[in-house]
Amino acid sequence: MRFLHAADVHLDSPCSSRSETVRQKLRDASRLAFRRLVDLALAERVDALLIAGDLFDDERLSFQTERFLLEQIHRLDAEFIPVVYATGNHDPGRAGLRSLELSWPDNVTVARDKTAVRIKIEGGSRESGSREVLGVVTAAGHETAAETGDLSTGFPTPEGRVPEIAVLHTQVVDSPGSAAHQRYAPSQLEALRGSGHDYWALGHVHKRSVLCEHPGIHYPGSLQGRTHGERGPKGCLLVDVHPGTKPDVEFKKLAPIQWEDVEIRDPSEATTLDALIETIAEGWHAVAGSETGTEWIGRIRVSGATPLWRELSGDDDQDHLREELVYRLGLLDLTLEIGSVHPQVQADEHRAREDVLGETLRLVSDVRTGDASLTGLSPEQLIGLDDPERLHEYVAELLDTGEAEVLSRMLKDTAEGR
Repeated sequence: MRFLHAADVHLDSPCSSRSETVRQKLRDASRLAFRRLVDLALAERVDALLIAGDLFDDERLSFQTERFLLEQIHRLDAEFIPVVYATGNHDPGRAGLRSLELSWPDNVTVARDKTAVRIKIEGGSRESGSREVLGVVTAAGHETAAETGDLSTGFPTPEGRVPEIAVLHTQVVDSPGSAAHQRYAPSQLEALRGSGHDYWALGHVHKRSVLCEHPGIHYPGSLQGRTHGERGPKGCLLVDVHPGTKPDVEFKKLAPIQWEDVEIRDPSEATTLDALIETIAEGWHAVAGSETGTEWIGRIRVSGATPLWRELSGDDDQDHLREELVYRLGLLDLTLEIGSVHPQVQADEHRAREDVLGETLRLVSDVRTGDASLTGLSPEQLIGLDDPERLHEYVAELLDTGEAEVLSRMLKDTAEGR
């Protein structure tokens, strides 16, 4: 059985932190990514399209998207390709949501609540009446936006004669990185692995990840990235499943807009604006490559030692650099972050000074090495410290670039006559 596994489409997501032009581009991009998903399903002649939740973004559904979505689904219906859609926490199956009241064509099965729905996927010629069962898809959905129960426990045991596929929007709580995600419909990896299904088509985690190869337990990631937290290529998974064997899973990029972050540390060789732009461009292309047909939203952070530290500290020069980088790199949008920048000086050259700068540098060094006591410093004063036993370790992590920060701030103040 061959199918496409997609999730977390979030049609009509607002993307409110961007300009109106970029917001509209991202709304269009989510629709274009879905159109490409349908194009791929038709080109690959898949047996089914599986959508593991969050097709919609809360209660948002524009008239334009409603018409677009149904047109795309009808394209699949015309080629007898079934769609199995399990609701998620952003598009729960409760009554009253306009997205759930759509006039879905006959090829769509929507799993709206915890009751597992089983669908036989058939292949062969409809005209001749010769049809065979290629596999069985079982799906369950979120009835509300805050499902706390393990919906996977309601899935029946597979019979094993044909491939059995499960579709669920869930947070697998014992999987790597699970603490970073909200525990909607929490499930256990070992339970999914031992359920007897050949493949679990999951949704909720926006980063593509493989929890198990055999049986296949996969998150495809979001269809189109919406924030810098959803960096890298986005799309769906093309899956071939045969009973008792490891599924063949191939990622297919579909997103027309890609987000990327680049860190530029110590651009000490760049002494002019052109040289700095070239240094940043090299760092950007090392991450983004030279791919065509993709629009980019970037976030570039510059920090460390640089002869241009004064210029990089000024708002006007930062704005000019950002504008030139957008043009030079051909970006749709760019967030330019200037971190702690400082002259090309060594902390050791200033550590022996008998002034505030010298005292501060010595204190930073002593705290990092444990020679200075942190008595009186409450763990509650440090945001992000989750274990009081790690107080010294945590402070050392914070001070990893402590001398650079001190030099940046104090030498900048000195240069400005403060």
